[in-house]
Amino acid sequence: MALRLLKTVQTALGRAEELLAIALVVVLLAVVNLQIFARYLFNHPFIWPEEVSRLVLVWMTFLGAAALTRRGADLAVDTFIEMMPPAVRRVTLIVRDLVLVAVFSLVAVQGYEFARAVNTMPLVATGWPTAMLAWPVIIGASLTVFHCVLRLVEQFTNPSQEVPHTPKVLT
Repeated sequence: MALRLLKTVQTALGRAEELLAIALVVVLLAVVNLQIFARYLFNHPFIWPEEVSRLVLVWMTFLGAAALTRRGADLAVDTFIEMMPPAVRRVTLIVRDLVLVAVFSLVAVQGYEFARAVNTMPLVATGWPTAMLAWPVIIGASLTVFHCVLRLVEQFTNPSQEVPHTPKVLT
């Protein structure tokens, strides 16, 4: 019952991650094109689009990474994993998820410390807090940890099921 609830939450979070990443691509496209038109057609460039596009790109990257982790499309070379017997493959993928949980937990904690340290520093063009560059790291790392922990829970609650290591289709 609890696992089903977690899967429902994961599906909802995954859709939100993907929709937000798509929206950020659209925003990035609009901001970059606005700057191109302002600079070359009107000969009057804005100051803020470079900073906003950097922020959007950072947010898009970390939300997209979490979405890919949810789908099982983590960056990996799986040639040797494909050649392993099922039991060894299972252990290897469980160790992979444990390492990912440890690393991304550390990234989230360090990102939070960084966000606290730079929160009072404004960005030059927009005046927004510099911490806006750290929050996508924290949120993306936390979502990645959630997706990896859920994969681990699935493996330990249903040990006979083979560990998925290829990307899932859209759900």
